[in-house]
Amino acid sequence: LLIISQSSPWLYPPASILPRMAFEDIKLGDLHIPKGLSIWIPVLAIHHNEDLWGKDANEFNPDRFASKTFASGRHFIPFAAGPRNCVGQAFAMMETKIILAMLISRFCFTISENYRHAPVIVLTIKPKYGVQICLKPLNNP
Repeated sequence: LLIISQSSPWLYPPASILPRMAFEDIKLGDLHIPKGLSIWIPVLAIHHNEDLWGKDANEFNPDRFASKTFASGRHFIPFAAGPRNCVGQAFAMMETKIILAMLISRFCFTISENYRHAPVIVLTIKPKYGVQICLKPLNNP
């Protein structure tokens, strides 16, 4: 049994809220944002918004990112965006792809019968009880 505590950055982004501060007066459409105002960007709410993602907003659907209309950094912001984004973003994504490629080439995955879905949201999101995954070796020559 292998315990994996990472999950889809879309369903459960590393940071559920991104704090920002306006360093100057800003006009966004009809909205006036004064210098010094604290702004909290609700990443989790954006990632689960049905108006942006459709009726399956709360489901894991990697095909949604294959669309030509998908614009990374607009509505999908697990590592923030712009000049204050996560400095480890490129490394984290590369590391994740390498590890997943190594694992899926050697194992078949199933979720343990003991798994309980219980995300805990503080500043970051983590599974309260972990994610128990059962790995069965593939019989590759």
